[in-house]
Amino acid sequence: MELIVIQIVGILEGAIIVVMFFAGWKLLKMLGKPKRMTVQEIEKNGVLAEAIVLNANETGLYINNLPQIKLQMQVQPDKGRNFVAEVQQVIPDTGKEPLHSGSRIMVKFDPGNRKEVIVLRAIT
Repeated sequence: MELIVIQIVGILEGAIIVVMFFAGWKLLKMLGKPKRMTVQEIEKNGVLAEAIVLNANETGLYINNLPQIKLQMQVQPDKGRNFVAEVQQVIPDTGKEPLHSGSRIMVKFDPGNRKEVIVLRAIT
């Protein structure tokens, strides 16, 4: 009888340890990685900033006959330090001069993840 009780207690302790392990792993996974903002959330809640284009190249992909552009830029927020970001985005054709190194653009970025940047428009 004692042996059966010891085995049941051992099985319960093992099950509790496994459940606690998975609960802790799930909690670390949720807390360790910030939620990425969608493009719509960045457009609505992102931080507005000016940026200087460092490099601009077409990727070769066209969406609705508009080229996707890979941009490397230095973002210059009003608060905080400048940072370099890269985006691949379709930039609507405004009929003006295409973006090139030195162009000034307006962007919005996710303050929680500065790698998430969207280009709004060129500054003329």
